[in-house]
Amino acid sequence: MIWWAEEPGRAQSERAAVSDLADQNPWLMTVTWRLAADLQIAADFDLQVGERIIPLTLTYPEFFPDTPPSVVPRDGVRLSGHQYGAAGELCLQYRPDNWMPEVTGAMMIESAYRLLSSEQVTGEPALSEHRTLSAQRARNAVFRFLYSRNVWAGLLMVEEGHVVDAEVQEHSYAGVYAAQLARIGSADASLWSEPKRRGYGASSLAGKVVRLPDGGSVGCRTLDDLVVLLERHGFESLVAELMQAPGFMMVIIFDGASILVSMVFGDVGSRKLINYDQVFAELDGVRLDPEYVRLKAAKVAVVGCGSVGSKVAVHLARSGVGRFVLVDADVLASGNLVRNELDWRAVGMHKSKALAARLQEVSTDCEVLSRTTVLGGQESGEATSATMEYIADCDLIIDASADPGVFNLCASIARRAKKQMCWAQVFGGGAGGIIVRLRPGIDPTPLAARQRLEAWYSNQGVEWPEDGASQPYSEVGGAGVPLIADDADVSVVAAHLSRFAIDLLARPDSTIFPYSAYLIGMAERWIFSAPFDVRPIDLGASDGWDTEQQAGDSEALKQLLADLLPGAGDAG
Repeated sequence: MIWWAEEPGRAQSERAAVSDLADQNPWLMTVTWRLAADLQIAADFDLQVGERIIPLTLTYPEFFPDTPPSVVPRDGVRLSGHQYGAAGELCLQYRPDNWMPEVTGAMMIESAYRLLSSEQVTGEPALSEHRTLSAQRARNAVFRFLYSRNVWAGLLMVEEGHVVDAEVQEHSYAGVYAAQLARIGSADASLWSEPKRRGYGASSLAGKVVRLPDGGSVGCRTLDDLVVLLERHGFESLVAELMQAPGFMMVIIFDGASILVSMVFGDVGSRKLINYDQVFAELDGVRLDPEYVRLKAAKVAVVGCGSVGSKVAVHLARSGVGRFVLVDADVLASGNLVRNELDWRAVGMHKSKALAARLQEVSTDCEVLSRTTVLGGQESGEATSATMEYIADCDLIIDASADPGVFNLCASIARRAKKQMCWAQVFGGGAGGIIVRLRPGIDPTPLAARQRLEAWYSNQGVEWPEDGASQPYSEVGGAGVPLIADDADVSVVAAHLSRFAIDLLARPDSTIFPYSAYLIGMAERWIFSAPFDVRPIDLGASDGWDTEQQAGDSEALKQLLADLLPGAGDAG
């Protein structure tokens, strides 16, 4: 795209406006137009500011007039504090945050002159409208120390003139080392601890918190500077420890008004110093519904950690669920990455164990039990029974296996333990999916619900256009046939299933969903008339959650106990 070829009239008017500005103002001199790199139009010009001649270049970007031109010193020097970098673009009155297409390059040149001339006359930096975000300031920071008001409050607990043990957590990711204070004080008698600790994969580093008198901290560019600072305040023993102990040691110096964070490392006799840039990382308010506080105590079983199950588990962890049981015997393959929540780090790992690590990356304090049992497969009865007991102990069972045999086992557990159950199925070819939730005593049992769904499908009188692998949930499926659906298809169904699960956990005595099953269409196929066509299904009344007593059960139980516990009936 070449803007001046599309809008040659605007290009000519830009040149005319700069020419008029030069005719009217003697401070604008020697304007020369040229084509710069990538066929960008540029104008080299000089500004006379007092006795000084300042060479600058005005360059029109590819997306002009929708984005502003840049004004840069041609000789690569810093001209003002209002400049991006030592030799970079001037920060002028017209910027990307307030730009309008009506603004011209001539107006940019005028703005540059006003900036430089005002600073020349007053000797003071020009008033700034620029608001730099903390994220902008941290762009080039490789070593970052994250702090908040809570961290500040913890540092204030350390008495002036004291050195206290500390623990720092650090994580390397995307070419950056991010550290945060995890604890002040020893592990068994901490003075302060961080409630929002880093999750799975963070390294723990030993550290020291040094509290100086108010205003006593200064910048330390080198290890020698740090030694001088500590010795000046009477911390010779800490200096000796830093210099003689090999390995890594974090030092956090706090004077009540500022923080200095450094790492001392290397072999004895050749110790070195790295300084960390401080990044304010304050939590910016509550983002979840107050009802979600109930999720902290909830325990959820996710059976099947594939494309749907992995996404649902992460949704629930982000929403505050505190405990999980994950069941999946499969190993993540590279082909699974087209839909699974996991990434290349987990390829070759068992899905349930890799997903457990992922959940603890998202929510560091959640408790996760992972099982690799093949439910309904060739496993020992003891292993299968133990896994089923773990599932039965949960408040909610989510079947995301898309396996009829596994569904039957989950259905049995839910009915016997009288536990809530959800499941979902993604239809192949991007057609859509179904989500179902079942509540003991309110909805039918899982097996009855499935039968009613199949009857509902049959009553629609519309044949399913795909093979068994893509059909709605049924006893007969295309086992082993890969499902044709992309990540977006799966994510839609998983997100709706997660909403069902959250509703069950957060609102135990009510619901925002009037129906317990929904067909979700994402294409004009089968019964769906258009994308986003949603069909609620009434599953009918509850039945079968309670085991019916059969005639003679009482006598049979007495006889069973007598056979298993001989002599028990003779006591007394």
